[in-house]
Amino acid sequence: MASRISWIGFGVGALVGGISRVTVLALHLPDSLGGSYPLALVAGSVGIAIGGIAGGTGRTLLGAVVGAGLSLLFYLSSLMLVGFLAFLGGISLPTFWEVLVVGAIPGAIGGAVGQIVTKRKGAERLSGIPHPPS
Repeated sequence: MASRISWIGFGVGALVGGISRVTVLALHLPDSLGGSYPLALVAGSVGIAIGGIAGGTGRTLLGAVVGAGLSLLFYLSSLMLVGFLAFLGGISLPTFWEVLVVGAIPGAIGGAVGQIVTKRKGAERLSGIPHPPS
């Protein structure tokens, strides 16, 4: 049985998700915590997971919705810890819109790439162009 996951969309979504999460973290870290690699590692890992899952849907709009939903779910589950770090002066809290966008963009980009690849493979099969077995 063929896999319904768009692996190319998964990879692109994961890459964009990791980069976008670390970028948002860098925007909210003060200069005094410039060498905070453990936080960047956690943020990047979460971005890779969310972007990969959302991009693996292989659909642009669905990827954006799944990415935004997972991002919001993670934000709400970690809000107490992030709020405590903000209270101590370690970081500032991202806005609600940043949380949605940082999940939706990787999901949409990964889903779009997955959708393009899927359409091209379908067109190749219909046109009779030989392709390697999957």
